[in-house]
Amino acid sequence: MPLLTIVLVSILSYMIYYRYFPVRTKQWNSLEVTTEHVVVDVRDYQDSSKGDCEEVIALPCGYIRRYASDIPEGPVIVMGSNFVECNVGVRQLKRLGFDVKGYLLIGSDKKCNEYLSLG
Repeated sequence: MPLLTIVLVSILSYMIYYRYFPVRTKQWNSLEVTTEHVVVDVRDYQDSSKGDCEEVIALPCGYIRRYASDIPEGPVIVMGSNFVECNVGVRQLKRLGFDVKGYLLIGSDKKCNEYLSLG
């Protein structure tokens, strides 16, 4: 019984760490992002599809591992609507070997083409 408790506490601790412990990357603002960066929007499809951004890759956190091959090489900036999405997105991309430079916070009601000007 104590072994089961230790295992459950360990799993719960890892899950809390994975989601809520801040990643060691820089928070960027929209003016610092250039066309040399690959912007990955990890918000839900309902939020990311509001704006028409051809330069931004809309890939929610749950689909990153499956569609990682669709992300071009280069410095990656993660765009999310809250810190949890950004933490999970950055951790998954770093684990897959991407060069993640930082993250952007954008409201879930904002359109990416109004927020970013990559041109």
